[in-house]
Amino acid sequence: INELLQRTASILTRIIGEDIRCEYDLAPDAGHVRVDAGQSEQVMLNLAVNARDAMPSGGRFVVRTRSVVLDEAFTRLNPEIPQGTYVELSVTDTGIGMTPEVMARVFEPFFTTKEPGRGTGLGLSMAFGIIKQSGGHIALQSRPGEGSTFTILLPQVAGADEGRSQAGPEAGARNGHETILLVEDEVSV
Repeated sequence: INELLQRTASILTRIIGEDIRCEYDLAPDAGHVRVDAGQSEQVMLNLAVNARDAMPSGGRFVVRTRSVVLDEAFTRLNPEIPQGTYVELSVTDTGIGMTPEVMARVFEPFFTTKEPGRGTGLGLSMAFGIIKQSGGHIALQSRPGEGSTFTILLPQVAGADEGRSQAGPEAGARNGHETILLVEDEVSV
């Protein structure tokens, strides 16, 4: 995850702008995760754009990683997250923050607090979907006037070379012949 964040640092710095100070605190023991690099970059871009918009007068944008072990006590309070070793990625801004009402809807598709024409309301819902697809979890802490922190937990896996199987495709894998029809009445889609 640290390598991915280092590759996107220059892009994020340009998106954030000159009035916002970007800081990285990447723990060397953060470990490896199994994620799609392109989708992970999209998550970071969405979080950066939202942070920039929340800090119109400047501020700080901080990205941190660390390795965490979630034990039984943690999973009792958060039953949707299994015990294990995770890489925690947190993204913090010193922006305007969010009310509890906004926080309750922030991951909903098409929900936005931006004026018409400035946002589709898809950024955070896409980030949520990408994180879930990777077997991870995302949470938000925020208060009006105190900024926001998005915390992402991704299951830690063996290193890139250690975890690779030499076997071919999964036995019994089949190609499908289905047709998918998607009907959507939302104009912005």
